[in-house]
Amino acid sequence: MTNKELVAAFIEAMRVSDVAKLSGMITDDFSWWIAGKTDYLQTAGEHDKDFFIGFFGGGADLFPNGAEFTVTGMIAEGDKVAAEANMKATTAMGTQYDNCYHFLFTIADGKISRMKEYMDTYHAKTTFGL
Repeated sequence: MTNKELVAAFIEAMRVSDVAKLSGMITDDFSWWIAGKTDYLQTAGEHDKDFFIGFFGGGADLFPNGAEFTVTGMIAEGDKVAAEANMKATTAMGTQYDNCYHFLFTIADGKISRMKEYMDTYHAKTTFGL
């Protein structure tokens, strides 16, 4: 599997909140960084594997009707993959979520060791009250 194929499969596993698959695709020392300041957005900053798996374990609760998570572009070089994506869904509260993302993934030994996530933090905060 190429690094791009790994990232595409990873984003699909995030879309459907497949925690078992996600767990097998990341390293034990996986880190997830989310853009923003923690005093503004609760989920901003650096997170470990347990936080990541716990977050996606609740995905079905956030989006009971599922989510559309579409990769719109991807570039790979060495151990890095940059991906652009758009996510659309109706939340459990009935609000519409429509956000654009840019991810930078680092790959180590065929698994994802780091994910940096950039998005519209204002939209995430106001939609979810984070």
